[in-house]
Amino acid sequence: ALAAGEEGLRIAQTAGHPYSEAWARYGLGHAHLCQGDFAAATRVLEQGLTLCRSIEIRFVLPFLAALLGSAYLWSGRMADAVPLLEEAVETLKTMRLLGFRSMFITSLAEAYLVVGRIAEARAQAEQAVVLAHAQQERGREALSLKVLGDVHTNEHAEIVQSGAEQAGDAYRQALSLATELGMRPLAAHCHFGLGKLHAKSGERDEAREHLTSATTLYREMDMRFWLERAEHELQNLA
Repeated sequence: ALAAGEEGLRIAQTAGHPYSEAWARYGLGHAHLCQGDFAAATRVLEQGLTLCRSIEIRFVLPFLAALLGSAYLWSGRMADAVPLLEEAVETLKTMRLLGFRSMFITSLAEAYLVVGRIAEARAQAEQAVVLAHAQQERGREALSLKVLGDVHTNEHAEIVQSGAEQAGDAYRQALSLATELGMRPLAAHCHFGLGKLHAKSGERDEAREHLTSATTLYREMDMRFWLERAEHELQNLA
């Protein structure tokens, strides 16, 4: 993905075609974001967003804004992340593009969760699941289910049985879809979520099994940011 993104960007720049460059930056930025290289993603996406704003490439703008918002989020720039993601969602509503809305709302839900706006995160994640399912967007439904699992895991100060069951159900549905569709980074995230959930519930063997699966997948895909987090959770079980 990274190689294809770099090649696409090179071709677009050589051809002097800004619209193609904007989309190439979206694809390359997405690949960096998935891998967890947020600095690289930010560099690529900021230039893309500036390009879109400067010559009013309105259709691509919300896509770049959403990805850049996520890159800011995981870089610790929460104050910059949430407004960009909210802008992306509102712009897409204005454009009346139902086919992408669940993906954007899922990213916004994730941001709300990270900044502690739990109720809003849950509402957005649930809405994203419903939208993706209605549009038969199975990959995006899997993504939104994973984030909904994160919300259920974090919305209680101490995990209670009902919350654990809701989180587990969401993660397992997401994992099933991710496995079927070959979405390996998402499958790794689902194992990571399930591992943390089982650890929080005191189920150490189940936690170790899922965290081991997550670390294996993260290592194979060179997703170092997430690998370090998963390895830390495994060490806490020792």
